[in-house]
Amino acid sequence: MDVRRALVIGGGGGVAAPWEAGLVEGLRRAGVDLGAADVFVGTGWGSQVAACLASGVDLNAVIKDVTAASDRLGCPSADFARLTEVVTALSDTSIPGRERRRRVGRVARRATTRERAFRLDPITDCLPVRDWPDRPLVLMAVDADTGERVAWRRGGTATLPQAVRASASWPSEHPPTEIDGHAYIDGDTYSTTNADLAAGCDRVVVMMPLRHLVPADRLEREIDRLGDAEVTVIGPDPPTVELFSMALFESTAPRAAYEAGIRQAADQAAGVAAAWNG
Repeated sequence: MDVRRALVIGGGGGVAAPWEAGLVEGLRRAGVDLGAADVFVGTGWGSQVAACLASGVDLNAVIKDVTAASDRLGCPSADFARLTEVVTALSDTSIPGRERRRRVGRVARRATTRERAFRLDPITDCLPVRDWPDRPLVLMAVDADTGERVAWRRGGTATLPQAVRASASWPSEHPPTEIDGHAYIDGDTYSTTNADLAAGCDRVVVMMPLRHLVPADRLEREIDRLGDAEVTVIGPDPPTVELFSMALFESTAPRAAYEAGIRQAADQAAGVAAAWNG
């Protein structure tokens, strides 16, 4: 019986993708090829990583290009008031989740986010492929008007660059991505992992950049939907958590995050290898 493996690549902002790329490279050096997954699930900036791996392109080169392009744009000044508004709305359990996401969808439509749209350009400009890969790839977004989760796949209405951009359109920083007359925001607003989309696979590795911030029961519910699958979750270690906390202020954070991923991969290679390679 063939063993099906899935790689779930979570979101966490622009600094998450270099860390994930570093993990992938570090594990590859240790004999663990996560790029050989049968299924890829990407959320937020993790969607770009997932698209690259599923397409078989040079992920390290893409991350280098994105970092250089972002450097040319300059370190953005985050709108902490709007970020707080989004996080507060998403955390308000007194209202249904769909309504929470509709509220942040309205935040994303403000004129100030439209003025910052260009800052998301590197995520698609540096993507070396435009067509969906043959291997199963699922990229997550949320409909800004309905609050419903949307899973983009090959054969759908979104092109690959559109799906990647929509998945990373964080509502406090970027406007929604328009696709076929509808507006979409970051899939992180539903879940930073969406690991349940790996259902049907036997072995699942989840890269979760925001593991230190997201209540554990959220991921546990997703994992429960995977049945008997063997699931390995990789979150940032303490030094990387500290690095992530400074990402909004340090232009060197993406490069440091990549190196942190390389280092952490060496520490966790044995455990991941046992789960992935069997």
